[in-house]
Amino acid sequence: MFSRFLGSEWANVAARALHKLMRKEELEHDEEYAVERLCSWLSRVQGTDPLVDDALDETQREFLLSYRLPEGAAAGSTPGGGRRAPGRQYILPQRTPRADGLPSAEPSRASSEETEAVKDPELQEQLQALEDWEAFNVFKLAQLTDGRPLQTVTLALLRKRGLVSRLGLPEDRLRSFLADAEEAYHPHNPYHNSLHAADVTQARTPGACQQLAGLMPGPLLPASSALGAMLALDDFAAQLSDLEQLAVILAAAIHDVGHPGVNNDFLIRTQSEAAVAYNDISINENMHAAAGFKLLAKKENNFLSQMSLEDFRHVRRLIIRIILSTDMAAHHDSVDEFAASLRLWGPDLAAWAPDKRVVALQLLVHAADISNPARPLRYCCQWGHMVHEEFFAQGDKEAALGMPVSSICDRQKASVAQSQLTFVEYVVKPCFLALAEFAPRFAATVQPHICEALQHWQQEQQQHAATADVELDAAQRAAAAAGSRCLPTR
Repeated sequence: MFSRFLGSEWANVAARALHKLMRKEELEHDEEYAVERLCSWLSRVQGTDPLVDDALDETQREFLLSYRLPEGAAAGSTPGGGRRAPGRQYILPQRTPRADGLPSAEPSRASSEETEAVKDPELQEQLQALEDWEAFNVFKLAQLTDGRPLQTVTLALLRKRGLVSRLGLPEDRLRSFLADAEEAYHPHNPYHNSLHAADVTQARTPGACQQLAGLMPGPLLPASSALGAMLALDDFAAQLSDLEQLAVILAAAIHDVGHPGVNNDFLIRTQSEAAVAYNDISINENMHAAAGFKLLAKKENNFLSQMSLEDFRHVRRLIIRIILSTDMAAHHDSVDEFAASLRLWGPDLAAWAPDKRVVALQLLVHAADISNPARPLRYCCQWGHMVHEEFFAQGDKEAALGMPVSSICDRQKASVAQSQLTFVEYVVKPCFLALAEFAPRFAATVQPHICEALQHWQQEQQQHAATADVELDAAQRAAAAAGSRCLPTR
């Protein structure tokens, strides 16, 4: 009965899982995944889809809408290793709510120089390092914020940029939106969770300290001024409008919201509801953009409600195009289009055609999305193993469904080192080289880390190959010895 919106591969698994849940029986791994997809679909349509009445009775609908993974399961954990505290909480101080309990529609009067009284010195240290490529530690921030790094980073950066005040954004509604967006990320995903979103948001945000660009020009800028301030470090930063900056930050915050932990190919092969809805085209990315704007449409979350229709449509178009460009299938086209625009108009963004400025924003966002290997090695390695754990989890699902296991997702055969080495050499490195003329100071900051990552993964691969050779040699010797014992004697 679920095949029309889950796909035929998952229909029986979902039905079996639902019956087991109603009987309070423990679920298998593939059954947990099927229920998560059911819950995700049901929470999105909220009873407005006619398929709901056909597939689920009232008891089942109410059960699924209230369903949460058991306390001991991954749903209660946070990407930073802590536990997510119950209920909605805000890390940065918030203003007094209205008497009716709804977020205020009045714009914030916070200035761009506003600093919040953060009591925890470690948290304050991380917030001050938001623009520091070397010092910012998103893993530590996640622990310090009880698993809420995304809303903390996004709100802090919007404040630092002065966008909250200049655009008249009602901060209570903004907080509500960010809290809902963070909750919509699946914390059990090893990689595509709010920790990754916070890391990308920090990485790609238009420089929050414009004064640095004026007071510390050229070579005087320290390398640690970093990617959080990458747009402030290079000349084009000041040429971005407030709406472009807002779009980049929001796109960063929601670019993977609701990610199912599997790639587009998996969704197509399982004939998922999302694959059908988006015609097999950039499925996850279309879903992320749609989910983000559905959250924004809620009255208590709509911090853009007072924006003019023209401005809202402009921001919405930018956000959608930026998020869709994060599809890895569009990687080479994005790099090529950016390079062509750069050759035509040069590195001065003011000279670019108005409809082509988004091409630069798209590549900056895409570069930040794949920037893990450009982080200091201690973080690069951690991210590399996290993304492969998610790949392997997909491979486990494929095996459980009797599907061919994708090569990169094969827990028994895939080499993390070889996969990362290929990714850095043929995807990350060319992308960041394309940015060098456009953002030279940023490129100079990350280039040593990319080289270090290549060297690290190459050494890891060589060690892996050497170990494999030793094991193969030992196996061949054992087989030869066993064979000699079986030879007939004269």
